[in-house]
Order: sequence, then C-alpha cells, then structure tokens
Amino acid sequence: MALLACSAFLAFPAAAKDYTGVVRILVGWPAGGATDVLARLLAERLTTALGQPIIIENKSGAGGLIAAQTLKGAPADGSTVMLALDHTLVILPIINKSVGFDALRDFTPLAGVSVYQNVLAVSASTQVQDFKSFGRWLKAHPNKANIGVPAPASVPEFTALAIARALGTNAIAVPYRGSAPLVVDLLAGQVPAGISSLSEYIEHHRAGRFRILAASGTTRPEVAPDIPTFKELGLAQLDVNPWVAFVGPKGLPPEFVDRFSKAVAVSLLSPEIKEKFRRLGNVATYAAPTELQGWIVRGSRHWSFLFGEAGIKVQ
Repeated sequence: MALLACSAFLAFPAAAKDYTGVVRILVGWPAGGATDVLARLLAERLTTALGQPIIIENKSGAGGLIAAQTLKGAPADGSTVMLALDHTLVILPIINKSVGFDALRDFTPLAGVSVYQNVLAVSASTQVQDFKSFGRWLKAHPNKANIGVPAPASVPEFTALAIARALGTNAIAVPYRGSAPLVVDLLAGQVPAGISSLSEYIEHHRAGRFRILAASGTTRPEVAPDIPTFKELGLAQLDVNPWVAFVGPKGLPPEFVDRFSKAVAVSLLSPEIKEKFRRLGNVATYAAPTELQGWIVRGSRHWSFLFGEAGIKVQ
C-alpha cells in the first residue's frame, strides 16, 4: 500500500495508444457526499497528471450498484473508470447474488486511493458519554434501541449487530437511504445512534452536535485521537477499515492501466491532497493494481465469513 517514490512516475512511458480524450469518473453516490468530494479532489490532479480532461458523473443509488452496472457496460478504451467503495466491489456481490457483476471477473483493478474508518455516534439527546454508558442507555430504553445505518446488509449493519451483542442488548439496525438522512435524524434526535464513515460525522462531533464513541480499525483516528477503536472495546472483528479505489471495465489495455495507476500515485503524493483527505477522515493510501486485487480478495473472504456468522441473509 505504500506510496512509491515520486520520481518513478514523473515521466510516463510512451503508450501504444494516444490517450487524449475525456476520462469519465463514475461515482455511485450523490454529489456532495464523501466519495464525490474525493473524486473531485483527485480529478483536479489527474487532469494534470494524465494531460486529459476529467469529468465526474454521479450514478447514485443501490449502494453503488447503478454505477457498477454502468461501468460493466462501458467500452474498455480508457474513457470510463469508477471510483468505488469496498461496499460496492466487495459487499454487494456477497449479499446480493443478482447484482450482475464480480469485481475481479468483470472489472480491471486500477489503483487503491484511501482507507477510512466507520464510527458509532450517538445523538446529543441521549447524553451518553462513552461506549459502556451507551449499553446502559439501550437497556433503559428498549423501545428506542435503534442504531441507524446507511444501507441494509452492509458493514455498518454488521457493526450494529456486533455492538448490540457486545453490549448485551436487543438493539436493532435501522437502514437509511444513505448517510445524509441518517445524519439529519441523528442531529434531530429521531434516532439515538448511527454508524457511518468518520468523514460524515467528524465536524458534528467537533461541534458537540453529537458524540462519536468508537471507530473501526486498529488505530485511533488521527483527526480525533480521543476516540477509541472498537478493538480496544473488545470487538476485534471490527479491526478492518473500508477503502476507496479506482476500477475500470474488463479488458483495459495494460498501457492504460499502468498510465492511470501511476497518475493516481503521483496525485496522492501531493501534500495538499493528503491534508484534504485527512480532514475528511481518509488516509491517502496508494495500492497498485495487483495490491488492489488483494484488497478485494481479502475483503470478500473476511466479510463473507463474518456475514455468515451474523446470519445476514443473502438476497
């Protein structure tokens, strides 16, 4: 995952094809969301690194499924790529056998972009201060023991179920249509707790509008080191962080794959990009195509096993 030396990428080798046209980046989430913001930040750098104009096309809906299906049908000529979450590439094929794609069979891995953390937050109306007191609150309010999640059959839903078991409560996961409406209900106290990405919650946490109690992964968030990890709290199965990556259609020419991946690596070396990612709760993390393939394989194995253990049903 380590970023390679900048000097190795400053001059791209001559390609067999002259790539000069517009590159379309598909984003499976609404404009203004965390993934869309990352795509637009990278588009500015990639335009320079590739010497080609970049456009962002939001194909939101169904956890990135619409964008993925669009990518599968796109020509393998370097004109279309997708910036995707592991939810789209790994989780959807696990929980829905009719999605119509397999990430490794139908797409070309291009480059890993970042890793981030999912977090548990509680509404200010609960007056909960830490993970243990959240357990006490859930037991004292069984009719309100709901934990909002951005999508059904997702890593946040599994996280909510794991939290409920760890705290010895009957709390249930309540699916929303994305993080934005979940945040609205958290702020209004309509739902007592929610799980989503750190980037969706961090500013509200800082402002005291709600409180983040725990984060996924093996280390505390750099932007909020006061937040413990789930692993510290006894939930070792939540030590895996989600990620964001570029993939393209199946059959992309090797010279395009090499050229695009190296352009991403150069873009991620920018101190400005690293800092902007950090503020969003993301860690700029380059992965070459073969490394990204490993991310997909390991993620599929990990979550297939844990979803099966949790009894999350395949659709």
